[in-house]
Amino acid sequence: MMIFIGGLIEWIVDFVTDAWLVRKRRSLNKRADTSWRGAGADVAFLDGLTVMLSAFAVVSFVVLYFSFELSFGLAFFVSAVPVGLYIAYRWIRLMN
Repeated sequence: MMIFIGGLIEWIVDFVTDAWLVRKRRSLNKRADTSWRGAGADVAFLDGLTVMLSAFAVVSFVVLYFSFELSFGLAFFVSAVPVGLYIAYRWIRLMN
């Protein structure tokens, strides 16, 4: 139970910190000031996209590694690296 509560608290702090960072970074770039609601919606969308794409990467890794019997490195590179790069790109675009 304590692990669940600790994880929930960590998720809330992470979400609020991400929204604060988005607002702060946008104000430093001389963009129009967004509300907490707008920054929170942007962060929530990116978090949901991250979860969905990560699940897709895990499934594609398992299929490539176990069904097609590719090497571990090749299966990981083909499935997880593009997802990680796309999420990094979206995070950078969100900040600017």
